[in-house]
Amino acid sequence: MKSLIRPFIVLTGALVLLAAGCATTGPQWPAITDVPTDARIQGRWVWAELMADNIESAKTFYSEVFGWEYDTIASENDAYTVIRTGGRPIAGMIHIAKPAEAVRSARWLPLMSVPDAAYAASLATSGGGKVLVPPKKFKGRGTAAVIADPEGAPFGVLRSETGDPIDEFPAYSSWFWMELWAKDAEKMGVFYTPIGNYQLTRHEGPGDRHEIRLSASGFPRADILEIERQDKPSTWVPYVRVKDVLKTVAIVSRAGGKIVVDPSPEIRGGKVAVFVDPQGAVVAVVEWKDENEGEGKP
Repeated sequence: MKSLIRPFIVLTGALVLLAAGCATTGPQWPAITDVPTDARIQGRWVWAELMADNIESAKTFYSEVFGWEYDTIASENDAYTVIRTGGRPIAGMIHIAKPAEAVRSARWLPLMSVPDAAYAASLATSGGGKVLVPPKKFKGRGTAAVIADPEGAPFGVLRSETGDPIDEFPAYSSWFWMELWAKDAEKMGVFYTPIGNYQLTRHEGPGDRHEIRLSASGFPRADILEIERQDKPSTWVPYVRVKDVLKTVAIVSRAGGKIVVDPSPEIRGGKVAVFVDPQGAVVAVVEWKDENEGEGKP
């Protein structure tokens, strides 16, 4: 797992450079929703950025696996790629240079909706976290900051200029869930509670591990799952909803990804698998019934 530490350093450096060049006076950033809502739900995970060395390779892989489509927006320094599914934007891709000694360097960075990014950053600092990129205004996108929690897992906070996307049951090939793999689930639950204005519930997770559920505005928004091996780094893992987990992991393997958690029997009402994409980013996939079939949100 030491190979995951180097990408974190690369990620931090890339974000610092990004923030320096793309603030208020920089180029226009795409909004996280095509239709302004002016509605914001604190604690809801509304966006994600893929940091990768080879964007074209990433686009090919995820298009094959999830059918994602892309808009590429040129800038003075580099291009920014918007990821769409069903015509709606859900994430972005940002190029980072991979060090010669690194085997894998990509990772997903999830972003949480907050009413005030600066206040969220101050809460993180007072709770033992570290601000990697201070709050900055990104023209067209909103005000964002990048934070590492007390165990070192990076995430972003965002007050979107246009509001959050409509809060509805996730469509296929969309983000379904966010899960933090942490060394101390209880401690991390305390850290994230004020940032996301969360209500916490405790569960017994897979393998009898501690699991903390983070709920906001009446719905579950994420889980914190305690990892079994303390030598592994903590990380946020995004989940994508798919129609068939078995078919999806077969496509992942053919496209060059690696399955790290084989398709499970039902967990929390859905079938789950975890893979690493060809550049090292971790993604989970879940097969979950539609809410009109009696399951509702996770």
